[in-house]
Amino acid sequence: MTLDFDIQGGKRKEYSAPALEKGLDLIELLSEESHGLTSREISERLGRPMGQLFRMLVVLQQRGYIAYEPITERYELTLKIFTLAHNLAPVRRLNLVAAPLMKQLADHIGQSCHLVIHYSGKGHVVLQQDSPSERVIAVRLGAVAQLANTCSGHVLLAFARDETRAEMISRIPTTHPSIKKATLTRLVKRVQAQGFERKSSAQIPGVQDIGYPVFDHTGQIAAALMVPFVEFLDGSHPLDIETSQKTIAEVAKSISKRLGQSD
Repeated sequence: MTLDFDIQGGKRKEYSAPALEKGLDLIELLSEESHGLTSREISERLGRPMGQLFRMLVVLQQRGYIAYEPITERYELTLKIFTLAHNLAPVRRLNLVAAPLMKQLADHIGQSCHLVIHYSGKGHVVLQQDSPSERVIAVRLGAVAQLANTCSGHVLLAFARDETRAEMISRIPTTHPSIKKATLTRLVKRVQAQGFERKSSAQIPGVQDIGYPVFDHTGQIAAALMVPFVEFLDGSHPLDIETSQKTIAEVAKSISKRLGQSD
């Protein structure tokens, strides 16, 4: 259901586009399911008979938005929407500027790195660079990071402007882990004072997540530059974590300068 203005009368009219709404419902549902859903599961989740959804699924599959895996009989969302989002000017510029510097960073410190931006109450990975090492810890493109309990989320919250931060917090989905306001305030102040965030990974034991803010030409945070640092037991990584962190900070500053941030 969308709202628009009646130009002649100056009043809002309500418009309904059932087919479009069903298509958007399907896309939004599948975006939350990393392993996809069967047609029966889709029908149950949306509360609609499969007869109403089948043609929509076929069309979305033909247009490349949805893929069907015949072995598991599951429908999955493709990266087409993610690709379209990358065509947006701010994201495209961020990728063009950051990609070569991130390649140099990964080669120099022997660790993978990625960029995370904020959108609609979540962090989203928009650029990723693998380590040259045979042992790689990496985050896939398009992966979602929760704001309240991830390193990248802490960086995005801490360096956002006050009004932007309030909006970000208000849009955190209710399915995300809750965090008390006082705890969040202390977290933001700590990260601001440090100028970065460094914490043990909430998902992978032994990984230290390191994150620094990247700013645009207006001085607002554009992204968080992240490194999931893995310390190898045989000491074969080229730089230790303290030296690597200094390099990560320098690269974040370099990306910011290339985006137009003034000194």
